[in-house]
Amino acid sequence: MIYDPELSLGLPWATTVTSAFNAIAHAAEGLYAPDGNPVIALMAEEGIRASAAALAPLQANARQLEARGDALYGAWLCGTVLGAITMGLHHKLCHTLGGSFNLPHAEVHTVVLPHALAYNAGVASAAMARIARALDVNDAGQPLAAARAIQHLAQRYGAPISLAAVGMPASGLDRAADLAVQNQYPNPRPLERRALRALLQRAFDGAPPEA
Repeated sequence: MIYDPELSLGLPWATTVTSAFNAIAHAAEGLYAPDGNPVIALMAEEGIRASAAALAPLQANARQLEARGDALYGAWLCGTVLGAITMGLHHKLCHTLGGSFNLPHAEVHTVVLPHALAYNAGVASAAMARIARALDVNDAGQPLAAARAIQHLAQRYGAPISLAAVGMPASGLDRAADLAVQNQYPNPRPLERRALRALLQRAFDGAPPEA
């Protein structure tokens, strides 16, 4: 596979931003995956850092070749993490929402990620600290620092932060919660239907992430 930044120079800004968050989501889940390892963790943290750091220079100049290269470097790292480990709650929710309600893929990842991280924050503190560190967050030791930083970053760069904004019907939230717990899969925190329904409501409203 060839990653050529020149081929991405014309990528619209909105797609650039949500693609970066889609990549970050792969790496974030790699940090608490049951089959992760120290090498994957290093790649995940660096992938998050590179993907997020590319956004500011690209917002200033979307055709800046070096920044496009940095974004692709981050995407490669995050994609490699995705291919090496088992995904958890975040990807389960996003695939449920996208497949069941015909929602745009990268945008759904952008909206859901902070809430999925918050759901797992209490039992995956080391992963959350590494995500916060990759984002250069000062209060990296706080359980929700990573989740809040992700949502703030999305807001800063004009990405959607609510499921309502990307076309999710409010009437589908109960069904989405039911689907999310139908098949068990590895996740640091057990899947609880009531807690997931509350998570989905916050994501629908664009509310701050909560544990």
